[in-house]
Amino acid sequence: MNRNLLSNNSFLRLLSSMFLISISVYCVLESGTFLIVTISVLIFLLTYEYISFTETIDTLFLKTTKSFLNVTIFLLSIFTVYFSIIFYFIVFLLYLFQKNTSKVNNIFVFIGPIYLCLPFIFLYNIRLSDSGLDIILWFLLIVWSTDSFSYIGGNIFGGRKLILSLSPNKTWSGFFCGILAACIVSMICFYIKDYNILIGFTYGFLIALFTQFGDLFESWIKRKHKVKDSGILVPGHGGFLDRIDGLLLSSIILYIGFIFYE
Repeated sequence: MNRNLLSNNSFLRLLSSMFLISISVYCVLESGTFLIVTISVLIFLLTYEYISFTETIDTLFLKTTKSFLNVTIFLLSIFTVYFSIIFYFIVFLLYLFQKNTSKVNNIFVFIGPIYLCLPFIFLYNIRLSDSGLDIILWFLLIVWSTDSFSYIGGNIFGGRKLILSLSPNKTWSGFFCGILAACIVSMICFYIKDYNILIGFTYGFLIALFTQFGDLFESWIKRKHKVKDSGILVPGHGGFLDRIDGLLLSSIILYIGFIFYE
């Protein structure tokens, strides 16, 4: 019975992953308006999931309004980052204003727009650069390799739990399998492009490491609010936030590396 459940869950994870990967690659290749619209929809869904379990808001109107506010932060950043920063603080003040009715935890209100919007602002700006397409595709490949082989390695080898209080299913074996796979994939990519494979190993290691940290960070937020999944929209994974949690944190490291490289 348990094996059947595991098999069904793995099959759902595979199908949903393939679908999301296909959409992601198409968006990155297309760029332009389609990419902006897709990122906006994704930010809306991520924000809706985030506030659904971090805040006790019962009305659809408030959840929808806050989600659109975060989308606006991203859209303003396309024109100028200064407007985006100003609007962020306006949004934060609006969040605090309704504190008494929604019982919002200030720290999660403060980090919400940063956590959900900043990574996509970084990724979008990288995509606009001359080498942006190659960088984003490489980055997505590293994140996917980390997630996939962490899951596969953990199921095959099992062993000691990584941090039981945060994520009971994650193991040290999965952690190291994910990082090893990401480093190998990164070095192969750098070799194909005739770049220094040592640099490829370093970047691959850092991206993989912070992908794992991003996963654990989201797990910590969920445990603080006593929820297992961020949502139910992605079969086999939970919510969209569960699926791309590693990408959110590792994109910051990518942007730092991008600035240094440029």
